[in-house]
Amino acid sequence: MKRLVDRHRDLAGWLVTPLLTLVAAPVLACFVGVVGNLVDHNGPPPLCEETIAENLCEETTLGVVGVHVVISAVMWLLLWVIPWWRGLRKARVLLAVAATVVLVVLPVRMFNWFSQT
Repeated sequence: MKRLVDRHRDLAGWLVTPLLTLVAAPVLACFVGVVGNLVDHNGPPPLCEETIAENLCEETTLGVVGVHVVISAVMWLLLWVIPWWRGLRKARVLLAVAATVVLVVLPVRMFNWFSQT
């Protein structure tokens, strides 16, 4: 009977993928944030447009940052849950990329680059 998933060990990939994600994702997000801050630094972020009158920009910003960090952290922890089988390498890499994208989208959302004309 043929197995659906290759269950040979991929211990190196199982260790390297989460550790590389732990280092690379915040670095990429910070890089995008710094570039965004250099390009578009005109007062408060567009994310705060609705709450600026009540002086709640900081709370809004921290709420958005918290949501992105928690989602990315949960995805990162799921990387450790996926077994170290070679057949699951693609799933591990896709989850690592998704966790990175969640963090990189944070500065993009803060600066609201896609809605500007």
